[in-house]
Amino acid sequence: MGSKVGYTGGSNSHPTYESVCSGDGHTEAVKLEFDPAVISYEDLVGRVLKEASPGGFGGAQYQSAVWPQDAMQEAVAKKVAAKLGGGKAGVPILPKAQWTDAEEYHQKYYAKARY
Repeated sequence: MGSKVGYTGGSNSHPTYESVCSGDGHTEAVKLEFDPAVISYEDLVGRVLKEASPGGFGGAQYQSAVWPQDAMQEAVAKKVAAKLGGGKAGVPILPKAQWTDAEEYHQKYYAKARY
């Protein structure tokens, strides 16, 4: 299992942190890689939706959403969202969109931070 941070959902074909902050329509997002032998997609989506913040304060850049990667994941995500009351009262299940990894300095940001 692992994670990457990046940008998805906007129209700019080469988003950067600066373009996302300027409102190019992308969302700052986390891509989760998982092992279905450890956690099912259904359980993973359930955990994400239970922790997500509905509303998208700050526009598309900061919205909470789920972008399933195929039809099976979409069906499961919609089922879990319905079971939780409509995707935690407003967290959308959106169509798969282009993903762009964020710049390297954003990856594992907290692990690199020195407080």
